[in-house]
Amino acid sequence: MESSQTENLTDTKQDDDARQSKQEDEEARIEEYKRLMDQKIALRRNNQNPERPDANYLRTLDSSIKRNTTVIKKLKTINDEQKDGLMDELKSVNLSKFVSEAVSYICEAKLRSADIQAAVQVCSLLHQRYKDFSPCLIQGLLKVFVPGKSGDDLDTDKNSRAMKKRSTLKLLIELYFVGIVEDASIFVNIIKDLTSLEHLKDREATQTNLSLLSSFVRQGRLFIGLRSHGHESYDEFFKDLNVTADQKKFFKKALNSYYDAVSELLQSENASLRLMEAENAKVLSAKGELSDENTASYEKLRKSFDQLLRGVSSLAEAIDLQPPVMPDDGNTTRVTTGTDVTPSSGKEPSVLEPIWDDDDTKTFYESLPDLRFLFILSPIL
Repeated sequence: MESSQTENLTDTKQDDDARQSKQEDEEARIEEYKRLMDQKIALRRNNQNPERPDANYLRTLDSSIKRNTTVIKKLKTINDEQKDGLMDELKSVNLSKFVSEAVSYICEAKLRSADIQAAVQVCSLLHQRYKDFSPCLIQGLLKVFVPGKSGDDLDTDKNSRAMKKRSTLKLLIELYFVGIVEDASIFVNIIKDLTSLEHLKDREATQTNLSLLSSFVRQGRLFIGLRSHGHESYDEFFKDLNVTADQKKFFKKALNSYYDAVSELLQSENASLRLMEAENAKVLSAKGELSDENTASYEKLRKSFDQLLRGVSSLAEAIDLQPPVMPDDGNTTRVTTGTDVTPSSGKEPSVLEPIWDDDDTKTFYESLPDLRFLFILSPIL
């Protein structure tokens, strides 16, 4: 009896500790979200009304080629740890004659998700000092999305190119939030290309585009007229971004049409997979094993289907639709080949795999905090 009571007390304490830990994690996410939003609001205000230094002041700064070259090379490796030091150095030099070079290094930077906010702050500083910086920067970043040109000046590895597109798209959206990118129309051509049905003929392109579109919607729900869950206190900020009704209509229609098309592709691939499974079942029944060729063909199709299912489901969740449900007539089952790869096991070499660069970014965008929870916990705020 005493042992049972002790076990119950232990279980109760563990439950309390788990709830406390979850509550603390939620509060931390809320505070981080509020910090980032307040930072965006401040940057947007300063970027929209920049008080740029005049030519006389800039001439008092270091204008030497050697010093400027040393500083702008650091723009290729922007990160949060080095951001403050880099910004101090940028304030000490006169980049008036080196703006295009600075932009080139920023465009070449291999930014992780954790580096995006640091890059936004650096770009804001340069925007507030040099009038020609932002037009040059936007033009440079958009080159990544020019059809057929994305790999010309980048790493030949397709996965690296896909990650470059993703980080650049994230940066452009954040630059739009803070007022450096002033017109949401720049995203129209990007989304028009990503949702082109021509790309469905190329499976790797389809996987990449699904990842990019899911990330685009999660980061910028306002582009298709969706509200951010639990972020009501910042509604005015998002309303002031002035995405037009026509632009929202375009984004929503393009995404929904693409989702319908890729869902049809998924259904077709599911039918092919089930047909192959039925044929393989007959061979197994007759011979007891599959040939290496049949096994390889099945594994390839199954892996392709699983990756596509993951991507389509991710997009469905992002645009607030129910994920696709595959028909099941109960007559066939998946054939085990000894090296099964399911959507939830193993790591596959797919460009879809690294949708998030790190767990913190995944949590920030997928586990959106409910700000109302903060007031329940802290009524005095």
